[in-house]
Amino acid sequence: MILGLFLALFGIGAFCALIYRTAVHALPVAVGFWCGFAALHSGSGVVVAFALGFVAGAIVFGIGQSVWNSRRPKAFRYAIVLLFVVPAVWTGFCATEQLSTLVVPSAIWRSALAIIGAMAVGLTAFARLTTGDAVFDWRATR
Repeated sequence: MILGLFLALFGIGAFCALIYRTAVHALPVAVGFWCGFAALHSGSGVVVAFALGFVAGAIVFGIGQSVWNSRRPKAFRYAIVLLFVVPAVWTGFCATEQLSTLVVPSAIWRSALAIIGAMAVGLTAFARLTTGDAVFDWRATR
């Protein structure tokens, strides 16, 4: 029983860490899903829809990488960062709200925790994108 409790806490903690690490990539993943499902619902096969979604997400990620690494004005670069941060905030809100339903019975407190989680994930994504960490650096992922 106690081992199961510790494993559940470890799983929830690992899931939260995964959300924090991947929140920066919420926009390319969302665009990939949208394009893949649009292709699937328009009559293409599963393989074509998967390939199209993967390519669309990679293109969005590549555009974000090239704009951030360019010598554009800072206002333009921060606008691109905000395009990446807004889906991360929504991801943090939804994930925190769903995880808080496991332990918090009150809907008001779940919403309050979800707002705090959204702010935490959004600020983390913004900090990872703007502090010069290797978020968009291909060499750091090897």
